[in-house]
Amino acid sequence: MNPIIFILLCFAALGLFDKMFKNRLGLATSFDRGIVTMGDFMMSVGGFYCIAIAFLNGHATLFKNKEMIISSLLAPDLGGYSIIESMTHADNILIFCGVLLTSTLGCLISFQLPIFLNELDTDDLSHYLKGVVYGILGLLPILIGCGFLLHIDHFLIVFLPVILICAILIGLFFISFKTLIVVLTVFSKLVQMLGYIFFFLVCLTFFFNMNFTNATLINEALRIVFQMSIIVCGSLVFCEIVLRKFSSQIERVGQILNINKYSVMGIILSFGTSIAMLPLFSKMNKKGKILNAAFSLSGAFVFGGQLGFIASVNPASVTWFVVVKLVAGILGLVIANVMEE
Repeated sequence: MNPIIFILLCFAALGLFDKMFKNRLGLATSFDRGIVTMGDFMMSVGGFYCIAIAFLNGHATLFKNKEMIISSLLAPDLGGYSIIESMTHADNILIFCGVLLTSTLGCLISFQLPIFLNELDTDDLSHYLKGVVYGILGLLPILIGCGFLLHIDHFLIVFLPVILICAILIGLFFISFKTLIVVLTVFSKLVQMLGYIFFFLVCLTFFFNMNFTNATLINEALRIVFQMSIIVCGSLVFCEIVLRKFSSQIERVGQILNINKYSVMGIILSFGTSIAMLPLFSKMNKKGKILNAAFSLSGAFVFGGQLGFIASVNPASVTWFVVVKLVAGILGLVIANVMEE
């Protein structure tokens, strides 16, 4: 088990024990706030996981030589890596698409966007989407450099669709930010609606034995959502303790970046999982929200569950995974900090 996940589980257990003893330590409230996220997570992730993977597995021929597109849509531990592995026998393609692209853009589209859209209010959403663009600015040159370092044949040609989409988003950012917000908001709402529709189809399959997905994928989705909720419980209890004991030190770090203590905690927690910083998002100041979104696009999960997943399926790619996500995440953070000064 990944050590960061283990630590968060210990804090979740501490919150549970405090709940058993009538909230004597004042941690049970944080534990309860984590538990109630389970329903929202199932609505956001469960449908996408069950329906999308079932469709891709059943129509693999339609996506022949489309590894770049598939890996930009699915996180590695939400089927992205497994699908890419079944599509290619080239190690360099597997590392770039199955590990690097799925853990950044794929994670954004299939995991972070649906969840954050379901949880954030309208005001917070614009700050989050602005940070996402800064994150893309930091990620794109790193991915292009990795493509050449991995000696992928005709890299710029096969990666061109991803480059064009990112270039359009970046161009809109500088030309008309309001237009960009509208485009990303519309796209994000479509993703959200698809998530609801997919969840409805999963319910039909579960209760009426329809063939939109299968029981194995539903069980896997339930396991993933349960794990996510318990991790959030642990992260909230952890935050409560850290904010009590190290509030002044965290505030000093925040003063350097001109962000509040909740923003600093969000960035720290994102190293394990971006879900952990979600409950803190409404308490962050404007710049802190943007910086958290910028870093989490690439840097989130670098020492969390994704690391454990990658280490178990492709140990040789762990160095690529950690270095690329850290460099791209920090670069996105630096760009956001400079642009928001």
